[in-house]
Amino acid sequence: MITPKIIKRKYKSGFTAEVILKPHFYQRFFGIMIDFGSSDEQEVAGSAHFLEHKLFAKKEGDISQQFEEIGAYVNAFTSFNETMFYCTGIEHIPKMIELLFRLVGQPYFTKQNIAKEAPIIEQELATYKDNPIWSVNNAIMTSMFGHSNLGTEVVGDEKSIKAVTVENLTQAYENNYLPGKMQFVACGDFSTNQVQTILRQVGKLEKMYLTNKSTKSAQIIAPVGKLQNQILPARGNSNAFGLGIRFKNFKKVLSSSDLTQILLEIMLESKLSVMGLWFEEMRNKQLLTDSLQISVNYTRQGDFATIFGVSAQAEVIISEIKKILTQPIKNNSEQYRFIRDNFDLQKKEWLARTVRTRNDISSLAIEMVEESLDHENLQQNLMKLQSMSFEEFYQSCQKIMKDSEICFAYLNSNKE
Repeated sequence: MITPKIIKRKYKSGFTAEVILKPHFYQRFFGIMIDFGSSDEQEVAGSAHFLEHKLFAKKEGDISQQFEEIGAYVNAFTSFNETMFYCTGIEHIPKMIELLFRLVGQPYFTKQNIAKEAPIIEQELATYKDNPIWSVNNAIMTSMFGHSNLGTEVVGDEKSIKAVTVENLTQAYENNYLPGKMQFVACGDFSTNQVQTILRQVGKLEKMYLTNKSTKSAQIIAPVGKLQNQILPARGNSNAFGLGIRFKNFKKVLSSSDLTQILLEIMLESKLSVMGLWFEEMRNKQLLTDSLQISVNYTRQGDFATIFGVSAQAEVIISEIKKILTQPIKNNSEQYRFIRDNFDLQKKEWLARTVRTRNDISSLAIEMVEESLDHENLQQNLMKLQSMSFEEFYQSCQKIMKDSEICFAYLNSNKE
């Protein structure tokens, strides 16, 4: 696998930039990632996401229109620990970069435009809540992490959305949109001269638009919920259920959170996969018909996995899932051999997935800048994964799961 060439620069303010070279790609990608997301400290839950929306508002109108005028596409997203603004296009490179810095570095918050935005975000929340899985997920996250920012929906809740003001939004911006917490990334086919031009322009723009204020390391308190199991009233006939797995120390076994995440995803998929022996048994018992949704996440505030599915016998299938996850599997059993063989297949799949990412400049750029902010090295982790024996993989997962705690929630149409 060929690793792309990357040119990096760190400016006096602490702002960093990297240019990822992808020859023969005509599309260009530019982004700025902020080391601040929905789970991080903020006076009003959901402020990180509200900022993502409101930074598009400028005195002259929505800045998206200016990107469109030069044939560029612009978007943004908020995750647990990051917010990213990015654009793609073929021409007008200097203009795209200048607009991107204006987008991030020139806030325009007014009482009127905040009041106008709140119903839009409330509608976004309402759309999420229409999905039966949402209430199950919300119950699980609150159970694992209480009513903390990590335990709350990324967009916030109805109360917090209404609580956003010019003052607290400005405070969230000024506390987090600092040069030392931000990174610029460019990806595409750039000549040596273009690379140097981009880095010089970035240096000028970060001085022009970003507050040269030092970044203070805030103490991170890991929120802890009560891990209560919950039966929720169902709207309609949904039989959705979910389990949450809270890990006490994600890095206790391995030094890399990224590699730990990969191993746990492989392990959960192997044990619960629709192609596996366990799932076939559950299908024969008419406990499951469709595959389970599995996700593993690590954040500054806590590390966890979620498993969602649909079953008319939620309590029974939840018990079966907890059993397969917590009880040791006998060596050389049919289940053990399936997981071992699947591990070899999954290693090849992760390698193929990484190669596919290398051929999508947007995915590549986002992944590389996330790695940089998280102090991870995907290339190194992939090499470790490829050389890892099944026994090392299996024992590592067992150690991580040993310290974990599990909670669950499910919908019941008979509950008021």
